[in-house]
Amino acid sequence: MFAKLFEWVALLHGGGKTPEQVCQEWHSFLIGFAEAFCLFIPSMFPQTTHAHCEMKEEFHYYGIGRAGGVLAWVLILIGIFK
Repeated sequence: MFAKLFEWVALLHGGGKTPEQVCQEWHSFLIGFAEAFCLFIPSMFPQTTHAHCEMKEEFHYYGIGRAGGVLAWVLILIGIFK
């Protein structure tokens, strides 16, 4: 099921990417988002070598994910204190 999804997303990226590359991009984005949104993750679960290598190649997606996690916290806090 996910293989078909990543093939479809790779096609949307212009067809020049393999499903594995798209999977690495999403993985980097989700790690960045989770580290910013779930504040306990970086200290409790050190990064594995595999995840670190993927994020090194797709660091811009990791950075966007972290920004998304921070933005989610800002929106939550605005909603609480409004």
